[in-house]
Amino acid sequence: MTSTNQPIRAGILLENGFEDSEYQMPFAAMQQAGVDITVLGTRMNDEYEGMYGTVRVKPDATPTEMQAEDFDAIVIPGGHAPDRIRTNRQAVRLVADALEQGKVVAAVCHGPQVLIETDLLRGKEVTGFYAIRTDLQNAGAIYLDRPVVRSGSLITSRRPSDLAAFSAALLEQLGLFETERPDLDPTLPDDRWWHVAERWNGSSRTAIIGALSTAIAGEHYTLDAFEQYVERATDMSLKLLLGDAIANKKRHIELLEARMQALGETAYWQAAGAKAIATFQGWLQSSDDTAILRRALGDLQTGIVDAYGFANRLTDPISADLFEQVASGLSLHEERFADLYRNRAGSNVEPPQPTTLAAVG
Repeated sequence: MTSTNQPIRAGILLENGFEDSEYQMPFAAMQQAGVDITVLGTRMNDEYEGMYGTVRVKPDATPTEMQAEDFDAIVIPGGHAPDRIRTNRQAVRLVADALEQGKVVAAVCHGPQVLIETDLLRGKEVTGFYAIRTDLQNAGAIYLDRPVVRSGSLITSRRPSDLAAFSAALLEQLGLFETERPDLDPTLPDDRWWHVAERWNGSSRTAIIGALSTAIAGEHYTLDAFEQYVERATDMSLKLLLGDAIANKKRHIELLEARMQALGETAYWQAAGAKAIATFQGWLQSSDDTAILRRALGDLQTGIVDAYGFANRLTDPISADLFEQVASGLSLHEERFADLYRNRAGSNVEPPQPTTLAAVG
């Protein structure tokens, strides 16, 4: 599509629980490019709140009175909202008409759930949040695990870390890509996208460094705990598992600190308070192997949830991929610890008992 004297018009489909950044960033990118944006909701007296509570948006119109011909593009952010939007027959009709007319349709994360309802995905290459991969495949789509996938005028992405590339691809498809702006080139190396994302209300450098610092502190603390676990443990199988987990955590710390350094920051961490350490060490003196397994399993689960939380919230692809790598590594250890715990505890299985506290809500 090429620019004309008429402003390019885009509709953004929203409902309560949309992913904040997945609305904010495409909106900011299009607004800065001069696009006339209409927020579409189910009814006019609603105000929609993002899933993290950082954004509240009132609709400008509803899909009922609007037609695909009114827009050059339809954008569908993710979060919990698409599961509500897909039940709105008028919203689905609008998206289906846009697809059939060759309009630009851009959906990110859970946004492709709305595309499924159009029954127009068969044979199309798409992506989306990994949790809806099977749903997309069942709808006949060809799922690709890539930051941005284009199939004609259809653009899809997976998660917030893809938003800068997603928004740049959207602008390019609308004919608003400026060749004199190499910082918006959709083929930019990953390490540059956080700069673009920050300009479009994505994660700031401060937020990225804060997440990395929190993760480094958490891994250091659990590393110290695991080193004390291995000294106290008597079962050789448990000692071997703990040794592997310790090596893995040291590797995680190296990777996280390297990312901090790449962003121009020096990683540091402070140990937990003396009272907390004393309490933990007091518990450790009277613990047995089964109790250590419960603690270790809980610590691993806390780390997994926190790492995935950062991976699926930050708009910096390098850091997000790193957090996903950390979460995947911890998950493998979680399975091994769980197997050993079940074997030792038999019918007396109790819930894990983490030493560490959650960092991501």
